[in-house]
Parts: sequence; C-alpha cells; structure tokens
Amino acid sequence: MTTRDKAEQLHKKVNTFMLSCVGSDGYPLTKAVVPGKHRESLNALYFCTNTSSNFVAEISKNPKSNVYFYSRKMIVWKGCYLKGDMEIVTDMDVKEKYWQSKFKGAYPEKSFTDPDFCVLRFTPNSGKFYANFTLEDFEI
Repeated sequence: MTTRDKAEQLHKKVNTFMLSCVGSDGYPLTKAVVPGKHRESLNALYFCTNTSSNFVAEISKNPKSNVYFYSRKMIVWKGCYLKGDMEIVTDMDVKEKYWQSKFKGAYPEKSFTDPDFCVLRFTPNSGKFYANFTLEDFEI
C-alpha cells in the first residue's frame, strides 16, 4: 500500500479536520470542522462553514492553506498533513450536494441557498503521513 493510499484510507475514517490558512496579520488561523458529506478522494476535499466567518474572509485574500486530520486508537497515532490551496465554491450544484438537513438551525433560509452557507474546496499538492513513529512525504 502506498503512502497516499494510507492517507486516503485515513481521510475516509476520521471525523475531525483542522483547517489552517494564513491570516492577514501573517499568523496562522486554524479552525476545526467536521468532514464534508461526501469524501471521494484526496484530490479535492470539501468543507462547510459560514460565509461570514473570519476563515472565509482570509481565504478570499490568500488561498494558501493546509488540512490536518488524525486518528488515535489505543497507542497508535496516525495523522495526515496536506498542503495546498482553498477556494470558495460558488457553484450552486456543489453547494446543494454538500448541504445537510442538520445545518437548518444555523441558517435563516434553512437551505443551501442561504448566503451565509459556504462550501470550501481544498486542493492539495503534497502531504505528510505519520504512523508508527514514521513520517512519509507524498505528492498528490
């Protein structure tokens, strides 16, 4: 199994992702998010948040970002760091695809059409996978 395959497998199992971008003050801005409704591959990862969030404001100025996710079972830690670019999705078909009914309480329009509902697409170019005290680099 390649390093990328191991990262792909972990991506589909974990439930918390950390997103980071470069803030306008030059320091990292990090937020925890739940994974998107669909997780096809590491080629593009999707996350839902609020258009009005500080994170979205920073991404609109500078797309450079990273995503980190991990799993800890017993004494075995596995983690994956991905570096790439984040973009704000405006395609309504994509926004509809990632909308979940549990979001209704957070948005006045109770729909993917709410202007404050935002889908982010992360496109990685490289990664680092950690498991069993070993760090492996890989390209996307």
